[in-house]
Amino acid sequence: MAQETTQHVREKYGMEETTLMDRARENWIGYLFILPTFLMFTLLFYFPIVRGVYMTFTNTRLGGVGTFVGLDNYMWLLTNDLFHFAFGWTLVFVFGTTFLQLIIGLFAALLLSELTSGWREWASAVVMSPYFSAPLAGGVIWLWFLNSDFGMLPRLITDVFGVATPAFLAEDLWPYVSLIVAQSWHDYGYAGIIYAAAIVGIPREQYEAAALAGAGRLRRFRDVTLPHLVTPTIVILALRTAWNVAEFAQPFELTGGGPGTRTMLMSILTYETAYVNLQFSRAYTLGMAMIVISMAAAIFYVTVIQDEEEMYV
Repeated sequence: MAQETTQHVREKYGMEETTLMDRARENWIGYLFILPTFLMFTLLFYFPIVRGVYMTFTNTRLGGVGTFVGLDNYMWLLTNDLFHFAFGWTLVFVFGTTFLQLIIGLFAALLLSELTSGWREWASAVVMSPYFSAPLAGGVIWLWFLNSDFGMLPRLITDVFGVATPAFLAEDLWPYVSLIVAQSWHDYGYAGIIYAAAIVGIPREQYEAAALAGAGRLRRFRDVTLPHLVTPTIVILALRTAWNVAEFAQPFELTGGGPGTRTMLMSILTYETAYVNLQFSRAYTLGMAMIVISMAAAIFYVTVIQDEEEMYV
């Protein structure tokens, strides 16, 4: 069946074509109420973004007025070895943390779905407690847990097994693993609660029909639960990727980008460029690169998973 045109739809449902000015005159009171919010949002959000884009073409430093330098900051970005390393490590960090948050969050959601209503609320609070804690506080907790000098885990391993432990925040691959695990612990609750809400909303009749058809527990999960989690997964992937690209407080508290620059994320490099080297224009250029990564990931997720979602619609 051919798709109906916009005009046919209007005629079918008796809808009149209206212009933007017509809608403005009809709903002027509503627009008046949202005007203060729009102005504040523009002032606090859109204006800094536009200002930041302009600053990437200048040599602005803290406390000074920059001059126009064209693409010099972007050329610095493309030829800077530390940026290349921070870019690659940030991609690994984002992939690792986002993947772990999805897996742990889904596991937590499945456990929550098996609980009765009263226990589910208490368990949900426990699942969300790391997410509600300040990232800086989470960094202090993990620092107390992993530090080679006074950390609980190294001392426990040494006392129980009598073996020396690696420096979890300084040696080999351990700093990278530690940062990914610590950040995943802090944020998995976000994915867990979204998945839990989606699972609770699945009609029980679908599980009962699958059980009558002879489907076991794993098959019911594959054929009934997973199709309902496609849209929540897109939302979680897009949002958590953007937030993980910008994560700063907890990684900075744990390693500060060190030892040396071994765990230098783009967020930490942006901070050091702006507030240590006082080069605000280059820091904004780094920020633009982070925005591009987040937008590219969101477009990729929607494009790749959209076909999978349409199979179940």
